[in-house]
Amino acid sequence: MTPKTWTESDRLAALESYAILDTPLEPEFDDIARLAAEVLEAPIAVVNLIASGRQWFKAEIGIGARELPLDVSICAHAILQHDTMVVTDTREDARFVENPLVTVDDGLRFYAGALLKTPEGLPLGTVCVLDRTPRPGGITPRQQLALELLARQVMTQLELRKTVALYAARAREIETEVRGRQDAQDAQAISEARYRSLFNSIDAGFCIIEMAFDAEGVARDYRFMEVNDAFARQTGLTDAVGKWMRQLAPDHEQHWFDLYGRVATTGEPIRFENAAQALDDRWYDVHAFRMGPAGAGHVAVLFNDITDRRRSELQLRELNETLDRRVEEAVAEQARAEEALRQSQKMEAIGQLTGGIAHDFNNMLGVVIGGLDLLQRRLQRGDTDVGRYIDGAMEGAERAAALTQRLLAFSRQQPLAPAAIDSNRLIADMSEMLTRTLGETVTVETVLTEGLWKAKADPSQLENVILNLAVNARDAMPDGGRLLIETSNVEIDAQHAADAEIESGQYVMLAVSDTGSGMTPEVMAKAFDPFFTTKPVGKGTGLGLSQVFGFVRQSGGQVRIYSEVGHGTTFKIYLPRFWGAEAPAPLRAAAQPRGGEAHEIILVVEDEQRVRHYSVEALRELGYGVIHASNGAEALEIIRRGEAIDLLFTDIVMPEMTGRQLADQAMALRPDLKVIYTTGYTRNAVVHGGVIDPGVNFLAKPFGIRQLGGLVRAVLDEDRSRP
Repeated sequence: MTPKTWTESDRLAALESYAILDTPLEPEFDDIARLAAEVLEAPIAVVNLIASGRQWFKAEIGIGARELPLDVSICAHAILQHDTMVVTDTREDARFVENPLVTVDDGLRFYAGALLKTPEGLPLGTVCVLDRTPRPGGITPRQQLALELLARQVMTQLELRKTVALYAARAREIETEVRGRQDAQDAQAISEARYRSLFNSIDAGFCIIEMAFDAEGVARDYRFMEVNDAFARQTGLTDAVGKWMRQLAPDHEQHWFDLYGRVATTGEPIRFENAAQALDDRWYDVHAFRMGPAGAGHVAVLFNDITDRRRSELQLRELNETLDRRVEEAVAEQARAEEALRQSQKMEAIGQLTGGIAHDFNNMLGVVIGGLDLLQRRLQRGDTDVGRYIDGAMEGAERAAALTQRLLAFSRQQPLAPAAIDSNRLIADMSEMLTRTLGETVTVETVLTEGLWKAKADPSQLENVILNLAVNARDAMPDGGRLLIETSNVEIDAQHAADAEIESGQYVMLAVSDTGSGMTPEVMAKAFDPFFTTKPVGKGTGLGLSQVFGFVRQSGGQVRIYSEVGHGTTFKIYLPRFWGAEAPAPLRAAAQPRGGEAHEIILVVEDEQRVRHYSVEALRELGYGVIHASNGAEALEIIRRGEAIDLLFTDIVMPEMTGRQLADQAMALRPDLKVIYTTGYTRNAVVHGGVIDPGVNFLAKPFGIRQLGGLVRAVLDEDRSRP
């Protein structure tokens, strides 16, 4: 009978014939459920039968109940299938989207069930496993085979129970009829006919044996009194009636004789599973009980060949025992492959990065070296018209310094001075500059949220980011268009924060949108890569967006791109909200600082002679009085001598004594001494985690006279500018 032809009444009648419903728990079925849970690594496993109006569990792991209403049963759908049913996510399956066992918090999300089918093909229920977590990958072919083998094992148990019950019932029938007959011969004939009909109708092997004991009462052999038709199929022994077991199988193990001898002498029935090596190493599930009076030595044996099942169980056990090792090997191999891929990608990225750096630095150094070479030649000839060569060399050097800062920004190692930023005010202050920079063909609009939180970031770097994005937007709108800058407050929950690789909490969002050409998905995927650009050669370094990305990530935020070809692009920047009291804003160098005076004395401490010489000459050029030292010990000696010093300008990374150690000792001697630190290193005594320590005046190398003069003037004038 195929699954398409059965009726529900046929199925329920078949289920009733097994007399299994509402029976107590039994170890044989509990073991099957436990093995299913272990092999499929599931918290819930069930041997269940679909009865009228209910789903009843013969064995269960992780449910805590013996039955459920049929209207919430997933297995009720499984018995309608031709084969094993696997649902990777029940909330994605239309059959279960309204099932309360699925929709509740921590509901059932995964199901896999193998059918329990009668020999006629009628589905009685399933052996199934469930999980509260979906499994997009489903189950492996080995796991499916294991589940189906366990389902067959359940049916073997049910068939055996049914056979034993049928035999017992028929035997009682025969006994009743025989007892009721007056004519012993008629009764014997009826009994024999019915008994023979039963004897040969069952699929299980059946025999009645007569035990033979030695003088010490040890069972030595047994003779077959009767066998049914299935006996030969199950054992491979033919013409067994009247013959002794030692005659048919001389090597049959002694423990078989011992077991049957114990049944004959004690009258206690037994149920066991064991192997018979003399019968082709077959395994049997055996039910033996005494027949007739105690002294007759007659034993009835009902048995089933379970060799296939035992071999399957052995395979499952071996599979389970080696599963952890094979999983570990597979995970290790995958880890090795992933590491090799990461290393390959890392080397490719390093190659692209170093190639881009070499290309741009060679161009810039070419301008510097060429300009200085021409300058030297002209001066040697007495030609003083060399201004353009000096300007060219300066421009090349400044571009190289800017490239260094952009690389530091991309690598998230530029020194930052985060402060509380009013983003609305910053954008408003930049509006005029943006309008002037972008030109008349680009309309600049702003949508600024009232009550905007303060953002925590470096103000000058944030200005650079907005300017970078605005210039990119202009380049994407060669025929003009609209630039929109928006702000808003955003709450980011734990799930979205994990996806964005940031902390959950409150953020200030700045969005820069244009109506330009837009980006393809391929371009968006590489937009933040260093030296990647879609602009023509000579029109961009490819570091603008990588600098934006590096700054935002170093500030504890995130940046996202949204774009559609032909419609425009939006960059959304999320910066963490500023909490706590606002510290004084860091000093910023004046654009056009006034010069110094000779009585304003600056102590320059620098271990590199050329850099020290440049710094001393630059400060003297600006009008300051200058004293210099090559190390910390020498500088401290100058201070101890009582020299009049207004400001200490010190390198940080020096041998024997760092600039920070020098400043600490110097201020212990001169508490009113002002200090400016300088270095080319991004990780040092005054920069931690990429952030400049509060209250520290810092000038990154390389620097020009204008930058140096601006910061020195601002630090010296600090007390005058604050009330």
